[in-house]
Amino acid sequence: MAARFGRAAGVLVMAVTLPLAGCDGDDGTGGGGGSKERAAAATEAARAYQQASVDQDWEAACEARTERLRQSLGADTIAECVEITGAPRLRDYPDARVSTGEAVEVLAFGPHPAGIGLRVTLESGTAALGMTIHTALRLVPGERGTWLVDQAVNLAETESTDSKAVRAVLGRK
Repeated sequence: MAARFGRAAGVLVMAVTLPLAGCDGDDGTGGGGGSKERAAAATEAARAYQQASVDQDWEAACEARTERLRQSLGADTIAECVEITGAPRLRDYPDARVSTGEAVEVLAFGPHPAGIGLRVTLESGTAALGMTIHTALRLVPGERGTWLVDQAVNLAETESTDSKAVRAVLGRK
């Protein structure tokens, strides 16, 4: 029971922080139209994932995660993910804005396959006294041309939030 509560608390923090993230990148997405199309599709998937979290659409947010990420949160199924992620929050952010920037190619690291990395930013004005949270996301190709979130790492306030920082943090955690 305590372990499940701890997982729920961790997911709660992630659910609050992920929707608030935004992305900036450099021109390191690789050459060719294929890379731009991949980057655009991954960016839209990241934006939709974050917006689902802001909207508390936990089913959509859980479906946008890889099985590996769901299991790392303690959920073997979409239903368990929804149950954990949908735990009551201490505070909601009705004025939250999700922004994304440019995507960058990221190399495989540990259990994570190569994919697209981006910084997402969640900004909340009046409800959270100007809170801004930056998160680096690794998106990987899913089935039927979809992109799924495979890794999410919050960027510390002291860290840079450019594409080099996104690559670095996704390559060490």
